[in-house]
Amino acid sequence: MKIGRYDDAIVHYDRVLELDGRNTKALEEKGNIFYSLGRHVDAIACYDAAITINPKLITLWYEKGYALRKIHRYEEAIVCFDKALSLDPEYTFALSNKGYSLNELGRYEEAIACFDIILESSPNNVRAATAKGIALRELGKNNESLVFFDKALNYNSINSFVYYNKALALRNLGRMKEADECLKIVNFPRSAKKI
Repeated sequence: MKIGRYDDAIVHYDRVLELDGRNTKALEEKGNIFYSLGRHVDAIACYDAAITINPKLITLWYEKGYALRKIHRYEEAIVCFDKALSLDPEYTFALSNKGYSLNELGRYEEAIACFDIILESSPNNVRAATAKGIALRELGKNNESLVFFDKALNYNSINSFVYYNKALALRNLGRMKEADECLKIVNFPRSAKKI
């Protein structure tokens, strides 16, 4: 796996599973290989098989949710992230991905609740601040969204994705010159300066 010989690794995991069909680690790692290959449905099948054996293994629920999210099956992904969070309420990866999935579904208030929990314990989390800014912007709260885009940029001043989303909020507010400045940075991120 580490040297990228995924097909060979799958053969060896299959051999392990022939010897011990209840080996959750082998199923999980085989799922991770499929995920790396972009074979998300196959990855989900491996995670499901492992979950059947050990439904209390948090990483299996998270990885299944993440694979579901990648193929835009957000409702199912949220169920998996919730299951992981029921096993460990402080599992930040599950909480953030639940928030991203909620954003994709347009359930912005619920997404904001997820990002608030993350930002409370990790105020410099650029991804959570950005995602909260996006949710606020989508709710028409453009001025509030700018606070979170600026917060994200304080910790990562050359993040093109944040500048792009900030530009959208500025345009919504009719602040076209500032929006254009942000879009210049999107195209030339090394030229970033505080806007």
